Amino acid sequence: MANLMHQLSKHKVENIICCKTNSEFSAYAKKNNISFCETKFKGLKIKDALNIKRFVKKEKIDLIHTHSANAHTAAFYAAIFGMKTPIVVSKRTDFPVKTQWKFDHHAISKILCVSKKIAQITKSGMENKEKVFTVHSGINPERFNIEQIDLKKEFNITKPLIGNCSAIAPHKDYFTFAQVAKLMPEAQFIIMGDGPMEDEIKAYVKEQKIENIIFTGFLTDINKKLKSLDLFLMTSTTEGLGTSLLDAMLCEVPIVATRVGGIPEIVIHDKTGLSSKAKDVRDLAKNCKKILEDDELRARLVRNAKEQVLKDYTDEQTALKTLKHYKNILEA
Repeated sequence: MANLMHQLSKHKVENIICCKTNSEFSAYAKKNNISFCETKFKGLKIKDALNIKRFVKKEKIDLIHTHSANAHTAAFYAAIFGMKTPIVVSKRTDFPVKTQWKFDHHAISKILCVSKKIAQITKSGMENKEKVFTVHSGINPERFNIEQIDLKKEFNITKPLIGNCSAIAPHKDYFTFAQVAKLMPEAQFIIMGDGPMEDEIKAYVKEQKIENIIFTGFLTDINKKLKSLDLFLMTSTTEGLGTSLLDAMLCEVPIVATRVGGIPEIVIHDKTGLSSKAKDVRDLAKNCKKILEDDELRARLVRNAKEQVLKDYTDEQTALKTLKHYKNILEA
């Protein structure tokens, strides 16, 4: 949302953020002199809806763009209570639509999905399918134009380094990640992040006697360290799109990933990366070895992937595509 807001401001769009009270985003807004309001986003969202309705009227807001399920619900209820401002909903998860009326309601002008796969899943649970569109998430290329920190030196690593920087959560399937590491003692693996399954994954690694995985915990400077990887491995069982893959592509780190959710839209097998079925440990390991052992393949994948990101998956491209939808709504 921050990236989108900064890019939209370049096109004379005035952005005012409504965020959770005393949140990291409200602190970010204060620090960067961004106009914002706060609400709790708790419970039935009734108070949040009334706060939004009042704020929209006071500030003469032309359009609301929600970026989370809680925000979507609160804005929807604000419309039920009489707010006339059109609502755009971003959908990033591959969960099917459970409350159809919140998506089909006339107050929701458009639903912008992070990938074609998410758009397909969303449409399957709706009647008004024509309001569903795909706007891929983009990343900020300038984020990595910074002095790098060599992870291999930091951890005294002499082997090829294979890593991931996602949250340690169920859908990331770090059990499979660990099993790939077990099949590849010739490489060092690293997990940069934390999450609800961190202790469970660490216990599993210890139980399986897998000795070539490093856990760094949550990192605030991943943009300084991602280029240290020789390969990025994503073993997710579900994924909206996978923007960390775009980060790796921009950093010229080759990718092996599972063919789930929106991943195949960016990791095109044998063109921008190599892919395997979810949980196929042996094929994932085979693809990792293939990239590490074939310099020509690695160079081709890296070149194609970086070109793809710079052409279609920057935050500027995301903002331009989003702005086109805004204008379409407001000019109708």
